[in-house]
Amino acid sequence: MVITYVDAQNQKDRGFAWSKSNYDVKQTNYNPQNQITKETLPYLVDEWTNAFIIPPIQTGLELHPGLRARPLIANGLVYMASNFNMVFVHNVGTGLPLWGYAYPINMTKVIEEYPRISTFNSGILEEATIFENNLIFPTPDCGMVFLDLMTGSPGFRGELTRGQMCDAIEGNGGYYTGQLYSSPVVDSESRILVTGTSVSGKAESGRGYIAGFDVDSGDLLWRFYLMPPSGGERDWAMKYKGLGNVDPTSDDWGDAKNVGVGIATGQWAIDEENGIVYVGTSAPGPYYNAANRPGPNLFSSSILALDITTGELLWYYQTSSHDLFGHGCNWNTVLGEVDDRKVLFKACDDGRLLALDASDGELIWSFLPPNIKYVGGVDNSLNPATDLNKKWPTEPSTNSYWQCPGITGATGGNIALAYGKIFYMTTNYCDYVVPEPDSENDLQSFGAYTRTELPKSVRAYQRVQDDIPEEFRKDHVMPKNSTLYAVNIIDGSVEWTFDVDDAHRGGLIASGEMVIFSSLDGSINALDEQTGELVFNKFIGASLGTSPTIASAASGEQFIFQTVGGLPERFGQPVSGVFIAAHIRGGPMVPIDSEPLEEIEAEEQAELPLNVVLPVILLIVIVFIIASFGPSRIISIVKK
Repeated sequence: MVITYVDAQNQKDRGFAWSKSNYDVKQTNYNPQNQITKETLPYLVDEWTNAFIIPPIQTGLELHPGLRARPLIANGLVYMASNFNMVFVHNVGTGLPLWGYAYPINMTKVIEEYPRISTFNSGILEEATIFENNLIFPTPDCGMVFLDLMTGSPGFRGELTRGQMCDAIEGNGGYYTGQLYSSPVVDSESRILVTGTSVSGKAESGRGYIAGFDVDSGDLLWRFYLMPPSGGERDWAMKYKGLGNVDPTSDDWGDAKNVGVGIATGQWAIDEENGIVYVGTSAPGPYYNAANRPGPNLFSSSILALDITTGELLWYYQTSSHDLFGHGCNWNTVLGEVDDRKVLFKACDDGRLLALDASDGELIWSFLPPNIKYVGGVDNSLNPATDLNKKWPTEPSTNSYWQCPGITGATGGNIALAYGKIFYMTTNYCDYVVPEPDSENDLQSFGAYTRTELPKSVRAYQRVQDDIPEEFRKDHVMPKNSTLYAVNIIDGSVEWTFDVDDAHRGGLIASGEMVIFSSLDGSINALDEQTGELVFNKFIGASLGTSPTIASAASGEQFIFQTVGGLPERFGQPVSGVFIAAHIRGGPMVPIDSEPLEEIEAEEQAELPLNVVLPVILLIVIVFIIASFGPSRIISIVKK
């Protein structure tokens, strides 16, 4: 049997750039470079660092420190998109700053003009993306800006500009967050940009949608709505019968009042050959009280395949029907190939890893990681037979309870496809849930509130004790650990595992015959992709909740990049953040290649001036300016 899989954008890719959050348009998290390997990684040293400023004060916004978005690299420059509406750009090889950009915004005025925006986690980005000559940077006013890669000059395109994606949306009676946590994806063949709207997960959540825009003009081409219009539509979902694993029902979502759904966090795979985009959606809001949302709640907590040209739904797979746990389909979708069959790999917050036929959504295999504990009504079956009218998991009881996996889910972040395996980090992190009955019409309610530790009062502790499995009662704590699985892409069997004594966030990458991940204990770790043996550990210090990226300087020398800080409090210190760029001391200055350089095809050589020559010339200019005027003159904050 021949095993094939999509590694990267093309077979000639030598890993110079990391231009998408998960490396390529198929979101594989695999860089094919071969300088930083298990043999050379012990010689890794920090070349330069950058400390981020404290978030500035902006009218109507409470901004957050640090950055969660992975750094992106192109043409020997590294692009850092922060949690506070600023972008920083440095030369990879020297660490010298090239330009900075601060998005100017008065959120109070924005909300007056676009009243369907209700700010939530403003400024926080999980992903950005590079397309052609622009960094696409989402903004808190439900828009995005196109920043010129070399100059930082901002560009605005049609209906993708400030507020318009959240304005006067047909059938919407709720609110959007304004901030698009995930950056859009772009199909280079059709030149269509795909994005959507985000919601808070509270009762205020609105009618989310996925949309396609002309990437050059910003004109809207199509919208696909994720739920019926406000007021309800009894047979709204019935037209999709036969396209998914869960049958639609009449009166799904009820009257669609004080409920909503949006896109999930994570970038989406594109099949450029067939013009298909694979999208993950959020859990339905409010997360913990479904009194106003009977039915399976299509298309929440789902994976959707859409025709990228028309927005037509090709198929769907719902992982949690009538979700009562906040278990959306966050993180990346990954497109691969097994024996000439295109396969979509996805892990949602319920913890199960799926392999689906990319053409029709047929389940090929499903893997339920044995380390994940399910408590508090969370169903670990493949297609749970849920009471589609249940208001919360323990109804009619109003007692507090443990929910495992917690609201952040069992998936520890982005997954990776490489070497015939899916690398997948799961995490045990439970929430102690306190229901809020009759909260369904409180717009600021999630339907419950959560605590991550047992209550201190004996009475409250005793109330949940009977629901806690015996293995959890020791020391009165719930599990908090993670496991990395290497899963065979053909049949979903486990090839090896690696345990981590903490929760995990951010995912992992594959490169240099290794799996590399950062952990909340402050370490960067690398495992042998064949055996799972730990081959490298570098202690940074503060909690790390974003996986590293790897790409090259203008010289061709590969660097590894790591962000520090920017995490939510439950995962680490809310520090302002540091950026680290490291390389192999004394390592090669050009990519190692199995073929002599003179045998590389002419078209590949033609790409080198864009990746190498231009940044070198630019570096010479920067050095000249520094020598003449001082470094402060080269940093420009680009005005609107």
